[in-house]
Amino acid sequence: MSAPVLSLTGIVARIEAAGIYRSVGGGRDLRRAAQTGAMGGPLAFVLPMEETSRPSGVAGGVSHAAVAARFMVLSLAEDLARDAGGRAVSRIEEVRASLLAALAGFKPDFAEGPVTHERGRLVTQPLPGGLIGWQDEFSLRFRRSLIAGG
Repeated sequence: MSAPVLSLTGIVARIEAAGIYRSVGGGRDLRRAAQTGAMGGPLAFVLPMEETSRPSGVAGGVSHAAVAARFMVLSLAEDLARDAGGRAVSRIEEVRASLLAALAGFKPDFAEGPVTHERGRLVTQPLPGGLIGWQDEFSLRFRRSLIAGG
């Protein structure tokens, strides 16, 4: 199966179905939550990061390419221990473990294989509402077929 661009719809649905987060959204949702201050966690924001395509030719007016795509899931959880942060880190670890389990082995319809976890890191920028954040990065591969010139 092919897709013209990375689609995060199935990934968002998979994360929502796991019941980990109070809310799961995309970039627009992150911007809206930050502007309105509606940031109680845990929250997840699924965002595309990059695509790298390797053209494999044109046949019958259709351009084909193999695509490697990366996306991130930004997890936000309430900082429950405002002293040394021990309990907050524990909450982020719990949320991350559930996220990784939800995406383990998951293969979106358009992908050539399952989602792969690449790396994760603590968000070091100050977050509103006493939240702590973790950014997990994932990759997947798919084929792109586009009608040439159209």
